[in-house]
Amino acid sequence: MMIDSLRGPESELSLMLKGTRTAMSFVAEARRLAISDPYPAAGQPGYSTMADVLARAVLFANWEVVGAGALVRAGSVTRVVEIGLKPAFRSDEYLRRLTWRMVADATHELAETPVIEDGHRAPLDIAAFVARRRQNRADDRAARPTRIGRITIQLPGRDRPLPAASDERAGMPRAPKGYTV
Repeated sequence: MMIDSLRGPESELSLMLKGTRTAMSFVAEARRLAISDPYPAAGQPGYSTMADVLARAVLFANWEVVGAGALVRAGSVTRVVEIGLKPAFRSDEYLRRLTWRMVADATHELAETPVIEDGHRAPLDIAAFVARRRQNRADDRAARPTRIGRITIQLPGRDRPLPAASDERAGMPRAPKGYTV
């Protein structure tokens, strides 16, 4: 691979893979990358503008976007589209990393979807991964602390409760706080 050509003499390559449901700040750059450097070049599936974008993923190397992709659902077909990888990162390994990052982000949307189409338009079985991911999230939710309700603290020297509101103003509407009448 040509990854060594990206490294300077004293710098080290730093990869970061970010997944998000929208990645709105990177959509334009990711689409540009998918048009200029599609991967695989012959297997880029198209999709309708009416398709639902379930997830996007962006691959960074030294704070520069070097790869991107989207996971979309159009009718009964869920597929990976708009995969773009810079020449130094054009490998199935990075395609796989982007794909699984997007599947992880869209797990809640893919509960009823056992198979998707990857960037090569080949079927990819995700049922076991989605079930495991959903189980882990359920375990995480179960481990969260439970609410105990409102806490009331009695002020020292206050043994009796506050007096009730007087009945003479019972039918009058009250002004919002912060306003004086």
